[in-house]
Amino acid sequence: MRSSVRRRPCGRFGSGPSFALAAAGLLTLAGLACRPSQGQTGVHKENAMLEIHPLLAGRDFALGNTGARQMANFVYLVAERTSGLCVLVDPAWDIEGLLERVDMEKLTLVGVVATHCHWDHVGGRFGGMQVEGVGKLVQLKKVPVWVNALDAERVKANTGVGDESLRRVKDGDVLELGGAKLTFVHTPGHTPGSQCLRVGEAVITGDTLFVGECGRVDLPGSDPEAMFASLGKLAALPEATVVYPGHHYGKTERSTIGEQKRTSPALKPQSLDEWQAWLAAP
Repeated sequence: MRSSVRRRPCGRFGSGPSFALAAAGLLTLAGLACRPSQGQTGVHKENAMLEIHPLLAGRDFALGNTGARQMANFVYLVAERTSGLCVLVDPAWDIEGLLERVDMEKLTLVGVVATHCHWDHVGGRFGGMQVEGVGKLVQLKKVPVWVNALDAERVKANTGVGDESLRRVKDGDVLELGGAKLTFVHTPGHTPGSQCLRVGEAVITGDTLFVGECGRVDLPGSDPEAMFASLGKLAALPEATVVYPGHHYGKTERSTIGEQKRTSPALKPQSLDEWQAWLAAP
């Protein structure tokens, strides 16, 4: 199976020294100095109402956190400016720093969207380290967490969030944010309940589609055939759709569906047999 799909998505610690320290419990990730960068707002206006603020771990928040910087997770602050309401997509690593960004933007947080259940996106334990996430956020803000129903139990187990905080959703469900509507797109493959979020003419893709590659399909709960179908669903979106991935693994922080169809090897296979052959190639 290809190394890009096998190793990088949902974690690219590799086997470097900082990963070894973290796994041994010698690097306390959650306790490091973590404050948002004042100089990098990176706001992208999707229409007159909607904004997407891409926040990169280790650069825009979780500063000084070696694990966060290596994982290169994106958290997205999605804001509807008319109402001043916002949601955070996949908040982890530095909850206080992310909430400071919400306050800095003079917005009101009304919820969390989880693209899937993995610890680097929602918080949880990995090896010898504990990454803070939606469990801490819900304690501080008492907001709901929208998660695909098929990943809900894993989110509960990883984060300690109770049923009362979870809003289980399915493909096509809509989250109303002020006067805007955000649509959930079920894209299983990386996990059973992986989902993307349509925001205006953009799509936040979690660990389903990155710039230049796709999410791992060799992890517990992964399904290569489901991933092929999910990538096809994303490829069917308008080519101008802006792609906001769950990690900064590519040459650019974002792309478009059209550009990824032209350049990403993950979107080249046109049949399941071609997809399986591509996955099996060295």
